[in-house]
Amino acid sequence: MYRGTLLSLILVFCGSTLTLAQPGNWPSRPVTLIVPFVIGGASDTVARLLAPELSAVIGQPVVVKNWAGAGGSIAARQLTRLAPDGHVLMFAGLSETVLIPLSQPTAGYSPQDLQPIFIVGSTPLALAVRTKFPAHDIDSWVQIARANPMKFSYGSNGLGSYGHLMLQTLAHRLGLEMLYVPYKGSSQMLNDLAGGQIDLALVSLPSVLPYVNSDKVKLLGVSSATRMVDTGQTPTFHESSALAPYQISVWGGIFAPQAIPDEVAVRINTAFALVLRNSKIREGLIRIGAQPDQPRSLSESRLFFMRQIEQFHPLTSHPR
Repeated sequence: MYRGTLLSLILVFCGSTLTLAQPGNWPSRPVTLIVPFVIGGASDTVARLLAPELSAVIGQPVVVKNWAGAGGSIAARQLTRLAPDGHVLMFAGLSETVLIPLSQPTAGYSPQDLQPIFIVGSTPLALAVRTKFPAHDIDSWVQIARANPMKFSYGSNGLGSYGHLMLQTLAHRLGLEMLYVPYKGSSQMLNDLAGGQIDLALVSLPSVLPYVNSDKVKLLGVSSATRMVDTGQTPTFHESSALAPYQISVWGGIFAPQAIPDEVAVRINTAFALVLRNSKIREGLIRIGAQPDQPRSLSESRLFFMRQIEQFHPLTSHPR
């Protein structure tokens, strides 16, 4: 109750004039937080970390619902068709909000059909391989794969996802030919990687860390600026001659249908800002390999999203 009151007070001091009759009366019932992937992946882990604290802040239940398929695009497309009242939100990232709709005309929606409400944070990417893969660093992987075209396979969360487009583009630039295997989510893909059904994947660090810690897969490199203790000091992409130019990361945030009223979006943004100011939440994100951002305002979140569209449009315009 205290946090719900605090949220209301913050909005009052920010100049809000919301009344019970206005659409800004959010939330008036339980909130659903959609995860566009199967249970157990990085997105699901983060959403389930945030949901209880969000519930405490807004004074309503927050239910996490997994709605997987087509690299997250099924959930994103369906979100655009729901009532824009803020009671159904989606925790989503780069692939399903930018890369897939830009690269696939059949996706059925565009990035502009989604409204970015709050950017939660980012995470490095990791090049992960099965434990018996005959390479122990990125440069030896490049040499082996180049000498054996179409012998090795890689997986991703689906066509047009970052794990697909980025690795495909890297392979093209490095002169590699590999087999591509699409999945519905990172947990299924990583299970197959651990079982040796596929050879490698470019994945977010939070999704792969449990497999690394249990010695089910191994890492050849991470895209962080410096080596990380949690990855056993795995070399960075920058230390590899092959991937030195590619310092990349992915991010996750809260999205709503494009037509959501600004006053509702502001309330949601403020609620998530309170969630991210909780030290336990921030520590939890860091523990799973994510880097929480400093809370962005609604306008700052929109600007971030617009710049992501601009940055990745060339990659999606000419998919390899």
